[in-house]
Amino acid sequence: MSPMSAALPKGLDRVRTYDPSLADELTGSFLRLARASEALVWAQARLAPLLAAHTTLARLELLVAEARAASGAPSVWAVSWRRASRGPLHLDAVAGDGHLMPAPSAISRTIVGAVLKHGRPAWSDDAVSDARFEDASSVHAFQLRSVGCLPLGDRGVLYMADADNPGRFSLECRARTTALCALAGPLLDAPAGSPPTDDGESPPGLVGRAPSMRQLAGSIRSFAALPWPALILGETGSGKEVVARAMHAMSPRADEPFVAVNCGAIPEELAESELFGHERGAFTGADARREGLVARAGAGTLFLDEVGELSPRVQVKVLRLIQEKTYEPLGGRREQRSEARILAATHRDLEAGEDGFRDDLYYRLAACVLHVPPLRERREDIPLLAEHLLKRSLEELPGVSLKLAPDALGLLSGRPWPGNVRELENALRGGIGRALGEGAGAVHAAHFAPPRAARGDAIPDDLDLKAATDRFQRLRVEAALRACDDNRTRAAELLGVSRQWLHRLMDRWSD
Repeated sequence: MSPMSAALPKGLDRVRTYDPSLADELTGSFLRLARASEALVWAQARLAPLLAAHTTLARLELLVAEARAASGAPSVWAVSWRRASRGPLHLDAVAGDGHLMPAPSAISRTIVGAVLKHGRPAWSDDAVSDARFEDASSVHAFQLRSVGCLPLGDRGVLYMADADNPGRFSLECRARTTALCALAGPLLDAPAGSPPTDDGESPPGLVGRAPSMRQLAGSIRSFAALPWPALILGETGSGKEVVARAMHAMSPRADEPFVAVNCGAIPEELAESELFGHERGAFTGADARREGLVARAGAGTLFLDEVGELSPRVQVKVLRLIQEKTYEPLGGRREQRSEARILAATHRDLEAGEDGFRDDLYYRLAACVLHVPPLRERREDIPLLAEHLLKRSLEELPGVSLKLAPDALGLLSGRPWPGNVRELENALRGGIGRALGEGAGAVHAAHFAPPRAARGDAIPDDLDLKAATDRFQRLRVEAALRACDDNRTRAAELLGVSRQWLHRLMDRWSD
């Protein structure tokens, strides 16, 4: 301590004689300054190993070790990431318990979000009783106690928690970890070691070189190895199942089953039995025991496409499956255990509580979130994607050789593709069929059906809202059927609805 610091208490005694409140204020300021000074010296002594570390992960590991020693907290994680504008996160490194992201029950999205927004540490001695977080559903759902979250430069955080003991983090601990993170942040913002020469292993099935697709590929590589659920967001037909399959293929579960189910295609009364199985006699017609999709997934991956279509009753059972890894078949009395990883996808805004989707289930599924860009936002990928889809389609036609003419590629690149990749693939199949019918050696622009506007599909202005809605539905269904050569199953997939719903709609029009 400096001579001025040693002499200050005597001066404070003289001040207290005349103004006790001022003396108390000065004493508090002095102690905070002394604590910050000591913390900075402590952090600077630990800076050399951080500077010597050659990778981001090595730096995070050192940071976690020091933070755990300073706090005694049982849970400490450090995360560094990159993000393009509006793009998904690409994790650079995660340090902490086994280098895995913490379970959703161990973190507060609200607290981390506040730190990222304001760029300063957030501390709470008892988060569940903290008025600042009274509207934070994650804090109350998981009864969080001692929590500390600190920014690491512009692209990282240090997160410390003790779920059982309030008041874990002393003033000394807070000052030291704050100083350490302030010094370490610029190191994490700067490149660590030699920059990679490529973007890493390309996820299987993912086609595209647009920046948004490179970001998606990075997210897949980062999240694939994690055991937690993941939520894949994207418009209908954008390739959400391709992303799910890529995550499975790049995960430690790659040799285990991948089981996919379109939740919107299962009748509500059969969804529970389809997912969880049933015992003999569970309902009328259940004359034998049946294994559900959860059991078939084993220790692999269960992909719940269009998860927002699940009924509230089934949502409760899926929530239990994620939280406790247990379920009961319909009509069963004994718990079954599941080791499957749950991946889910939706085109809906579940975070906004659309149509009553459970918030607690959303937060469980959204441990990792991946955004699949629509085709109109990556038009530069259309020629590459069209060539890939042509090749895949021709694999089903042995002995057939076709190529895409330049005028066809120009036409495809100029269309908006509201049905995304699925619509593009169906249009290509139609073009292939017409080209083969003419005996052509290439698919030309003339082989593709004209856009809807060219066929006079406008909706008259004099229709009321109900009639206009019905007219629009008919136009969309008719266009999908044309693109799919009247295959109703494929048309339903293109429209993002169940086959049963499409049949009911068409039956209504025929009445």
